[in-house]
Amino acid sequence: MSERSPEAFDPHLATLAPKLAVELSAADRGRLAVYLSELFSWNDSTNLFGRLSKEDLARHALESTLGAALFEPGERIVDIGSGGGFPGIPLAVAGLDVTLLEPRERRAAFLRHVLRKVPGLKASVLVDRVEKLSATRFTAASVRAVGGLGALIGKGDFLATHGKLVIWTADPEKNAGELARAFTLERELAIPRTSRRKIVVFRKRSTGNIEGRSTGNIGRNDG
Repeated sequence: MSERSPEAFDPHLATLAPKLAVELSAADRGRLAVYLSELFSWNDSTNLFGRLSKEDLARHALESTLGAALFEPGERIVDIGSGGGFPGIPLAVAGLDVTLLEPRERRAAFLRHVLRKVPGLKASVLVDRVEKLSATRFTAASVRAVGGLGALIGKGDFLATHGKLVIWTADPEKNAGELARAFTLERELAIPRTSRRKIVVFRKRSTGNIEGRSTGNIGRNDG
């Protein structure tokens, strides 16, 4: 068995899934294993994830999958800065409708390759930047927390009114401060077996309420 084959990732996914409270069908576990195999194979030439181990990659895939429950069926999701595909591709494996937004052509080529290798996903690749997206094109967005998140997201013009922004983060209070002008923190989901990492849902305010309101509602679940 090659260290880059899907079979090399399957045991890590099988072992970690119950620890992270992720329910995976055999078919979806197989799709994630194929994706991780391609990610591992492309990393030497494209530097998609640095020096993470196979177990680390499996954990990232499953943490991404964990967030699928925070989206509603039929939502049009944009995965901002998809890069190596976290969390967007695992969300698509979970059955969600995802547009993988990536401004760098080489990484976009990788994402298109994965969609060819993992058939049946309701996903597409868009080479663009979030600030250039058409207004209200999407009802939800996913993103891994990065520096300057507030500047990146801005007022969330790419989201419909009351659209959902879901962030994989270790500092939800910081994110709430960065996004306070246009978003309210609505819900937090702690990632099992981690001390700080969470998946956090923010809700876009209506246009008339963007200025001058505090974030509030930290830890509240309106769902």
